[in-house]
Amino acid sequence: MFPPRCPVCREIVDERYQLCQSCAEKILRLDFSPEVPPPIKKVLRVARYREGLQPLLHKLKFENNLNVLPALKKILDDVSSCEEMLKFLDGINLAVPVPLHVERFKERGFNQTEKIFEDFLVKKNIPLKQILIRRVATPKLYKFGKAERQEILRGVFAAKEIIDLRGKKILIVDDIFTTGTTVSECAKVLKQLGAEKIFVLALSSDFSE
Repeated sequence: MFPPRCPVCREIVDERYQLCQSCAEKILRLDFSPEVPPPIKKVLRVARYREGLQPLLHKLKFENNLNVLPALKKILDDVSSCEEMLKFLDGINLAVPVPLHVERFKERGFNQTEKIFEDFLVKKNIPLKQILIRRVATPKLYKFGKAERQEILRGVFAAKEIIDLRGKKILIVDDIFTTGTTVSECAKVLKQLGAEKIFVLALSSDFSE
């Protein structure tokens, strides 16, 4: 009576939370950004944002709808054994989520990036650590271009505590990669803590589309 349906288009599928073949072909990407903001080494995305995961992420971030999480986690599971992902994660010492400001966290009740990636990282034996804090409550950034974002985010992030990251390979995880300004500012703080190399794994992005 209640067959499993694609979380994006609602087409009937074989497995719960599974993308249908049409949506999988349209949405899944698992490729590297041609433009990488310093001091980041590589940016790997899993899927498209617009014409892709945008509706699910909007429900999670702006409607606090946790019911979409299993579908997002399944997308990560489905690409977790791909050669590109395995090579990308090889040698990573720990993962760091892009932090929310304390007021935004209180309002939402959770950090959506942590919710999306926590199980995936556990399966990969990569610790997820809240090393960074967001010192300033910034406006929602989707309204702004790259130059405006750079001005808004300058100096926004800081270390939660002094931690020695010398010789470490760090993975920043985020739900959406757009201009790269946010993760670049996070990476600058991690570099100051001694991080050797910094990579970004984004659930979604629209680069090269």
